[in-house]
Amino acid sequence: MERVRIGTAAAPNGSALRIIAEHRDARGRLLPRRIAAVELLNILRPTVAVDRFIVFAALALHDHPHWRERLREDGGGELTETFVQEVRRYYPFFPVAVARVRRAFDWQGHHFPQGRRVLLDLYGTNHHPELWPQPERFLPERFAGRTPDPYAFVPQGGGEHLAGHRCAGEWITIELMKRAVTNLTSTMAYQVPPQNLAVSLRRMPALPPSGFVIDQVRSTA
Repeated sequence: MERVRIGTAAAPNGSALRIIAEHRDARGRLLPRRIAAVELLNILRPTVAVDRFIVFAALALHDHPHWRERLREDGGGELTETFVQEVRRYYPFFPVAVARVRRAFDWQGHHFPQGRRVLLDLYGTNHHPELWPQPERFLPERFAGRTPDPYAFVPQGGGEHLAGHRCAGEWITIELMKRAVTNLTSTMAYQVPPQNLAVSLRRMPALPPSGFVIDQVRSTA
């Protein structure tokens, strides 16, 4: 941020980096460097998150090709949303969310002292057999007519958006994924060449080693 401001690093006009670096408040002051850096990260983090989810949507279409025709006919409707929700549940975008205890408390027989680091198991919650029947099967129909429980379905954080640290951009993520799935099934054709599409739970954020390479891409619109 500082290098852009002093002119030793280039940032294209209209880019998030330049806009934030040059933004001035009502008094004409630049944002403090730390605040400017945080605002830039607030742009980058969801961009990376949506990118990963779209890769997993493409992988799901490849792993479960019988869904392609159904989604093509759906045209971005309710069936597409159930598919997208199952992608978010099934694939391991990120394993855990991390926080520190601000005030000591007891919960379900466990004591949490102040300062203790606590992990919320996102992947484990989304695959808990008491919450999700047959959790290791990819079953988009499980979301048909169902409003996901905010404490059982936690791909982007758990709990309520207004009261906790659940991602406020969750709805935007879903809509972008639906648009991507519609494009992949309805407006383009492509081939998936041989590549390593295994997903390791040890990589954070998770992604196939090859990403998801496609070729022979052509428009069908």
